[in-house]
Amino acid sequence: MESTIPKIIVKRAVNFFLFAAAITIMATIITYIINPDLKAVMEGTKSRLPDQVKESIGIHKVWSYIVNNGFMVPLQMLILALIPIQFLYVANIISTVLLPGILFGIGLQADFKKGSEIIISTIPHYVFEVFALCLLAAVLFELNQVVRAKIRNIFKKDKKGISFIKKFLETIRTYAIIVLPTIIVAAFLETYIADIIFNLFQ
Repeated sequence: MESTIPKIIVKRAVNFFLFAAAITIMATIITYIINPDLKAVMEGTKSRLPDQVKESIGIHKVWSYIVNNGFMVPLQMLILALIPIQFLYVANIISTVLLPGILFGIGLQADFKKGSEIIISTIPHYVFEVFALCLLAAVLFELNQVVRAKIRNIFKKDKKGISFIKKFLETIRTYAIIVLPTIIVAAFLETYIADIIFNLFQ
């Protein structure tokens, strides 16, 4: 991976991932402590899932996850990165990692042993999916910098030669070569491997 993209991007992606993992852990702890109405929370979290994901099974479920996490979420992040506000695109990552944190807290509250098993079985696809989005965020960080620099240049006499097109193409390249394939792997892990790992505890 490091030979394909600059080390600074990888380092930034790791920092984003640590931030995302911290949010999931905090959401898990807070949900576990505050003891919410389980039925109401489950209904709320279920309603946030796209219909095609809720209704799909098997390979159709894999495709639904790929469409949502591999296309829709990255597209939303890209659009937010074009807005000259720093870190706005991270909102998608925050919303993505909050949900499992809440569900982990509910699982631990309902049955600590089973909740722990669910968390362990979820870790593989969580790492792949979230790190892929964090890697995209790390690249979008630089694209957003270019957008903000272009706007600042409007009010300057000495224009800096910053190529938006070049940075945009670099972003698309990283997405196509690394981010999307990693999310595809995560979709298979979530659909098939998570259940296998969970069943090992039974």
